[in-house]
Amino acid sequence: MLIPLVAILALGVSARQHPDAPPRPLIGISPNVKEGGTISDLVKSLQDLRSAGLDAMVVSVKWSDLEPEKGRFDLRRIDDPVRGLGGLGFTLAVTIQTLDTNNRTLPADLMDKPFDSPEMRLRWSALLRAVAPRLSERVRWVMLGNEADVYLALKPGELEPYAGFVEEGRRLVRELKPGLPVGVTCTFDGARGRPKLFQRLNRETDVAALTYYPLNPDFGVRPVSGVAGDVARMVEMAGHKPVLLQEAGYPADPLLGSSEEQQAAFVDALFDAVGRHGNRIVLVNYFLLVDFNDALLAELLRYYRLPNPRFRAFLATLGLHKADGAPRKAWERFRARLKTRDR
Repeated sequence: MLIPLVAILALGVSARQHPDAPPRPLIGISPNVKEGGTISDLVKSLQDLRSAGLDAMVVSVKWSDLEPEKGRFDLRRIDDPVRGLGGLGFTLAVTIQTLDTNNRTLPADLMDKPFDSPEMRLRWSALLRAVAPRLSERVRWVMLGNEADVYLALKPGELEPYAGFVEEGRRLVRELKPGLPVGVTCTFDGARGRPKLFQRLNRETDVAALTYYPLNPDFGVRPVSGVAGDVARMVEMAGHKPVLLQEAGYPADPLLGSSEEQQAAFVDALFDAVGRHGNRIVLVNYFLLVDFNDALLAELLRYYRLPNPRFRAFLATLGLHKADGAPRKAWERFRARLKTRDR
């Protein structure tokens, strides 16, 4: 359910080389601005977070936005955040959304094409050849779909064509950017509940990428006490591969059986759990810095085709800050854990 990062202009800050492997999980957060906020506010927030010890960012973009017309690429949605965030010193994970939860996110003329059709594969190759040179040394991982298991559970006949499509994409990325790990993001609940689908999608990937929201089917929160077991299960499911948590979040709405206190407890539980697994978990990206405003919430409900008040409550209260910028209790907990994680 990753929302594309707001385009950030290159900031002209010299990037530091990242180490070959993180000694502990890198920590990121999906940024957003309060209602009425500006790009300048966002940049200031990112600079403050970097100074506070935040290591990483996730850049997510739809194929349809990268190729708005057949054969015409608009790569600013890759270029701007990679240059800008890399310039601030963040290590980056890039997700190219080909599937996004329950949606195909393809150019309009490919929306009805099979993933194993010759035209789809030719266009996929052309896109990746255009994108690869834009992936600077700050980009440590690339994912080729977002929460793909949700769509494929609804359309199981597309699993094999899509898995082959991802594998072909991985081979090309590795050819163009040797050594760059490639994955495809799944939901934790989907991976746990449909292990064969998860294993098929990850048969040739280099990293097990997941999103994690501990929710029941009605969007009510699961107890924070289960976080440690969930994270241990992720590591087990990944086998020999590292785990990348592209998103991890917990809503605060009482309608879902939650509260600000529970959200803050989730932050603690998440830091504690990932810290137990050394370098098996390479990145944890917290979702979200600031709640979505009402206009964006309405757009997201249409996009996911799920006009459910409980789903809205989930989307509306994931932020460590409320939409007006007021901090929730989880915000200070997050900052404190960020500062003390090496002690």
